[in-house]
Amino acid sequence: MTNRILRKNAEKLQLKLNSMKILSAKYIDDYKVQLIFDDKNKNVINFLPVLKKNSVCKKYLDITKFKKFKLDQGNIVWGKNWDMIFTIESLYHNTLK
Repeated sequence: MTNRILRKNAEKLQLKLNSMKILSAKYIDDYKVQLIFDDKNKNVINFLPVLKKNSVCKKYLDITKFKKFKLDQGNIVWGKNWDMIFTIESLYHNTLK
């Protein structure tokens, strides 16, 4: 019974995350952005560690380019072709890698 309840709760959470959207994104400072999700959860995400690790993202170490993020289809993205994008789940739980 317990495993079934846990599995159902995990499924509900995954469905919620699959439909989750970012309502607003506000530049804070350095490489930090405050995100507000459609369930009103707020997170300040520090993108610097990811930018330093990922060679594709390194061009966004230029703070001028980093600040040019936008919201598109409920997610925060950079570049015309979504050069840099992260899963809603990792943003919601603030677990970028």
